[in-house]
Amino acid sequence: MFHIDISKDLYLSIFERRHASDLYALIERNRAYLSKWLSFPLYTDKIEDTIEFIDKSLERYSNNNGFWMGIWYKDQLIGAIGYLFIDWKAKKTEIGYWLGEEFQGKGCITIATQQLIDYAFETLKLNKVEINVAKQNVKSLQIPKKLGFVEEGTIRDYEYLQGVYHDRIVHGLLQTEWLNQK
Repeated sequence: MFHIDISKDLYLSIFERRHASDLYALIERNRAYLSKWLSFPLYTDKIEDTIEFIDKSLERYSNNNGFWMGIWYKDQLIGAIGYLFIDWKAKKTEIGYWLGEEFQGKGCITIATQQLIDYAFETLKLNKVEINVAKQNVKSLQIPKKLGFVEEGTIRDYEYLQGVYHDRIVHGLLQTEWLNQK
C-alpha cells in the first residue's frame, strides 16, 4: 500500500483494516480534545466505526478520489492526514489533518503536510491545495501560515460542534507558489 518515509522515525502510511485498533485507541484517548474542532470523534463510538472509515478511505483511494494516512512516529500512530477529495476537473484537493494532543509540538504535522503538498503538485500534477481550519483553532492555523498558504476567506458559522458555531478560514496554495518557495 501507499507509504511515504519522511525520516528514520516518521512516516505516513495509508490506513488499512489492520490499523483499526490503533486508530480507534488514539481517537478514544483524544476524544474530548478532537471534538472541539472536528465532528468525527462524536460518531466514532466503536471499533466498527473506525473499520468503516478505513474501508471508505480505501474505496476513495481505489477510485483516485482522496485517502487518509496514518502519521507514525517511532512506530506509534500519532495522528492522521489525507486528501478529503480530489477534484480532477479543477485540479485541486483539500488536506485535512489531526494529531493526538500528546504528540503536538514536534513538527510532525508540518512535515507530513509538506509531503502531501509535494505529492499533490509533483506526482498528481494538481494546481491547488486547500487547508480549511476553524478560526479559533490557533495551533492548526499555524500550519498553512508556515507553509506559505494564502488566506482566501472565512466561511461564517461553517460547523456546529459542542454547542458552538465555528467559522472556517479557507487557505489556498497554488502549484506555482509552492514551486517558487522551494
